[in-house]
Amino acid sequence: MPLFRRRGPQQAEWFTVGSQGHRVVPGAASPGIEPLLGLGDYVEAISQRRPPGPDGRDTIAVLNAKMDHAETVNDLVTATVLACEELVERGLLDASLAPSSPPRATLRRDMSTYAYIQQLHQRAVERREWLDNVDSLFRTNGVLLLAPLPVHE
Repeated sequence: MPLFRRRGPQQAEWFTVGSQGHRVVPGAASPGIEPLLGLGDYVEAISQRRPPGPDGRDTIAVLNAKMDHAETVNDLVTATVLACEELVERGLLDASLAPSSPPRATLRRDMSTYAYIQQLHQRAVERREWLDNVDSLFRTNGVLLLAPLPVHE
C-alpha cells in the first residue's frame, strides 16, 4: 500500500490479503464472499457435458474440473482465514465471532490417482460448507471479500 494516496470522498477503505491479493472491503453495501457465487457450477456443468464412462468413472474432463475446484476452494479458504485475522486485528470483527479453522482432512496418498482426486474434491466440498458459514458472517458484519485484481502484463 503506498504511503501517500488521494482518496475521493466516496472511496471505501479496503485492503488485500494473501499472496494473490484478494481484496477485503469492510462496510460494503453488498457484503459476502463474492468468489463463492457460481463456484460449484463449473464442476456440475462439465459433469453434465461429460457423463461417466461405461465403468461409472468420471471422465478426464470432470477430474480436471474437480481438481480446479479444489484448488480454487483452497485459495479462497486461505484468503478468507487471512481476511478474518486481519479484520480482528484491525478491530473490525469481534474476535469471539471469528471462525475456527476450516476442516482439513488428511489426504491419503496410498491410493490411485483417480481415488486421490475424488478424495481431494470431497474435502473441497466440505470446506465449501465452512466458506458458506463465513459468507454469512461477512454478510452480517458488512464485509466483502473480492477476487484479486487481474494482473496486466
